[in-house]
Amino acid sequence: MISPAEHKFILAVGPDAQLAYCADDFSDPWSTPDTVVMLHGIAEEAAIWRPWVPHLARRHCVVRPDLRGFGSSSPLPEGRAFAISDWADDIERLVAALGARRVHLVATKLGALVACELAQRQPSWLASLTLAGMLASARASLGPWVEEWVAEVERNGVEGWARMTMPGRMGPSLPPVALDWWIRLMAKAAPEAVIACLRLLPGLDGPPNPERIACPTLFLVSAGGDSARTGYDQRPAIADVRRLQERIANSELGFVEADSYHIAATHPDACAAATATFIAHVNSTADGRHRQPYVAASGMRRAAGDI
Repeated sequence: MISPAEHKFILAVGPDAQLAYCADDFSDPWSTPDTVVMLHGIAEEAAIWRPWVPHLARRHCVVRPDLRGFGSSSPLPEGRAFAISDWADDIERLVAALGARRVHLVATKLGALVACELAQRQPSWLASLTLAGMLASARASLGPWVEEWVAEVERNGVEGWARMTMPGRMGPSLPPVALDWWIRLMAKAAPEAVIACLRLLPGLDGPPNPERIACPTLFLVSAGGDSARTGYDQRPAIADVRRLQERIANSELGFVEADSYHIAATHPDACAAATATFIAHVNSTADGRHRQPYVAASGMRRAAGDI
């Protein structure tokens, strides 16, 4: 068993497509909480965000969808390529169905690209964006490995690919039992969906119009680098992420003390605490109650010069 069973709601997002999602809300019953929507990466699902939920669900309604193609959501459609914009359309339909008027997007990896696509559309409901593990350019960082990775999925399944690439994804941070959990979870993904996502990577050179992202945005990146880089080390250069971040007017860069690419997985408490602090700052500034400067949470530090 991968993890304790979680109740999932099902939403129709097309004539033949459904989106599954978990919802966690432990806010005061008399309050009207904002919604936090969390978007996962390739071969993942809603369960990866469970360590984050205690940090966020006390003050917010936390919605964790399975992106289409993964988890309990519908498979990717046959006969046509599925694009970042298609996943973004699904999330727009989810937000509309929830009736959420104020949403904070939290995302990692593939989900971060989907979140950026949504933010570039400037929907009226988007209050903030947190990207925990964002590649400045998927093409530059992962493109050279795509054919090798596709061949591994075709030869040994998603589990073989997950096992082969796990050290470069997680670094030395997780114990063997955690790595085994991740491998088994990712192995559940349909090979066709994983290959379709991998085939997208060489054509993704970062968000096409980051200047259009108007909401407050927090980039969380790994500040580690002391450990020896392993094969398929997916950590982006901090300078590359900074160049992307600087193209977004209302954004800042925060460093998590980690030696991994997938910091949302390896350091969930530090990332979630930083995210909760950032969202609280955004909300207090928006309603004019405090207007205090954002203070980095324990376990992370801010980039020099950020406000």
